[in-house]
Amino acid sequence: MLLVRRLAAGDLDVFRGIRLRALTDTPENYGSIAAAERAQSDEEWLARLAEDAWFAAFDDGRPVGLVAGRARDDGWILYSMWVAPEARGRGLGTKLMGELRSAAEADGAREVWLHVAEDNDRARRLYLRLGFVATGELEPMPNDVTRRRERFCYVLPYLPITAGSSK
Repeated sequence: MLLVRRLAAGDLDVFRGIRLRALTDTPENYGSIAAAERAQSDEEWLARLAEDAWFAAFDDGRPVGLVAGRARDDGWILYSMWVAPEARGRGLGTKLMGELRSAAEADGAREVWLHVAEDNDRARRLYLRLGFVATGELEPMPNDVTRRRERFCYVLPYLPITAGSSK
């Protein structure tokens, strides 16, 4: 059974394990490296869980996917997405993105944006299918300036303020 949920402080070991697995599986797609994150203290890992929205996908209790985002100005940045090789092609990327999008909407964000490597065709297809638009804005990858990444943007639905609304 597939389940996606937001991670909390009690999920420290799950969080660390799945994040390090993602960085080891496809290190070329991230702005960080496993060795640097492996050296972080429990307090640093817990601070990351508290500061940002981290959602994990579980298949029969085994963590098989991860997405992370945070608020920036009037939008959210999705800065990490990964699905385990054995779980790819089953819609987990869509489910993970749905949870992040819901968190951004609840926070009052107007858009979600991300960067994706030009040569990461699988991720680019997923984001386009989910309604993101490639902006054409390119920049070097943080860990490999010989590669570039492109900014993608998803505009969230406008929710008008109504009487009794808290926003």
